Amino acid sequence: MTRTLYVSDLDGTLLGPDARLSAFTRRTVEALIADGELFAVATARSRQSLLKRAPALRQTGPAVVYGGAFVVDLRTGRNLVEQTLAPEAVDGILAVLGRLGVPALVYSATPGGPGVAPAPGLDDTVSWVAGDESPGIRWYLDDRGADPRFRPVGHPGELPRYGTFSIVALGPLAELEPVARILRSDLGADVVVSLQEETYLEGMYWLDLAAPGATKGVGVRTLAEIYDADRIVCFGDNLNDLDMFAVADEAYAVENAHPEVLAAATGVIGSNADDGVARWLAGHARLERTA
Repeated sequence: MTRTLYVSDLDGTLLGPDARLSAFTRRTVEALIADGELFAVATARSRQSLLKRAPALRQTGPAVVYGGAFVVDLRTGRNLVEQTLAPEAVDGILAVLGRLGVPALVYSATPGGPGVAPAPGLDDTVSWVAGDESPGIRWYLDDRGADPRFRPVGHPGELPRYGTFSIVALGPLAELEPVARILRSDLGADVVVSLQEETYLEGMYWLDLAAPGATKGVGVRTLAEIYDADRIVCFGDNLNDLDMFAVADEAYAVENAHPEVLAAATGVIGSNADDGVARWLAGHARLERTA
């Protein structure tokens, strides 16, 4: 029998416009898992943020988080795979951003390594230079509230170099697009540079700088190996889902997806406001298993 792994993005795809799982989607996913189907999530969120928004997904086992930086067991918090930037790459990124006057958030893994459980309730830290926040970073900090991951520092030299897996700037597209071009030119293949709009705040963009292997495509291939899956079916809505689509046997875009994602999809399903992923799964997964 063919073993199909179903993988869904979270924000804008599986979650509704309120950034939560609807009751219908939660029941559908739980029933899918109870039937023995393979289901996983690939998200730009952290494990903590994923489970805060969708606690029902704890039962699904491994997931791709932080856009591919980690493959983590949601049930135990154990990182199965970590993709971090070389310290030299971190230095290069921070030097370019400093030269351009672009404040950044620096995401770093807690000490350990692949297979080492993090401290309870804390998988990573988020650092920035206090008093040097852009309006985008201030929005991010205010939106997250009293987040235990937050580690403000007093000087750029105090930002973490080791264990860093993502460096992020936030702001309008017009400000960040030229920065992305310079980073791609200066840092080449040492860093993955991505730029995409924030799902819940129109006009706000994320400039994300990560290790070459920290992509959803690599993460989904790893999930398929873990599950010993023969086939991958993916669901997504935004630009960071494209490399996940590229490794899938079938890839479905929700109706509200970015135009490039719609163009790359095998097919278009209902929007996240209409439980598009869950309704597709309810209508297809069991049929495929019994075919």
